[in-house]
Amino acid sequence: MSHSANPTRHMVTRLLAGALLCAAASLATTAHAQTQRPIDLGFTYVQERSKFVGYAASDDFTLRGATIDAGVGLWRGLGIAFAGNGLAASNLRTSIDIHQISMLAGPRYTYNFGHITPTAWNRHLGIFADGKAGYTFATSGLYPSSTGLTSSAAGLTYSGGAGVNVTLYHRFDFRVAQVDYVQTHLPNGGTNQQNNLRFSAGINFHLGY
Repeated sequence: MSHSANPTRHMVTRLLAGALLCAAASLATTAHAQTQRPIDLGFTYVQERSKFVGYAASDDFTLRGATIDAGVGLWRGLGIAFAGNGLAASNLRTSIDIHQISMLAGPRYTYNFGHITPTAWNRHLGIFADGKAGYTFATSGLYPSSTGLTSSAAGLTYSGGAGVNVTLYHRFDFRVAQVDYVQTHLPNGGTNQQNNLRFSAGINFHLGY
């Protein structure tokens, strides 16, 4: 899999990430106002280990970026989660740049230690595990296709993982860690499959009760 930088696509990536951030914040605020269901809205810094096709240690590389995710509780800790990720890596093998956006959704289970009610605040932390599916869009680079090389690509993506939110003050949490296994299906001239490990940490806002 080879890639090339494109400033216009970099700007599109930032615009899409900003639009996704605004949409998720609006969704969480609306849901909180209408239903008072428990909602977690997280903003995290991400590092994702991936690799080029091959078996050498030099084939490994790290994508860095950010994630916004929203988890909405529906029944006894079970709910649904939505996530948008923007990742990038530059100057790989001296000249390769990678830029990706992914949008995923799926079931999540959350267990909170302590609770928030209209009259009490004794929530201490929450742990969660989820599985999500969606699409990853590569917005720059050169990818093999049936007609040659193309400058963009998209593929199905699956992820599964878990994380911990520690309450700092009322509804404000520190997401100590989140670890996910991520499988993307982008063309690479070989297996057309990437098996990545993603590490995240950041902040979380716990809304509802």
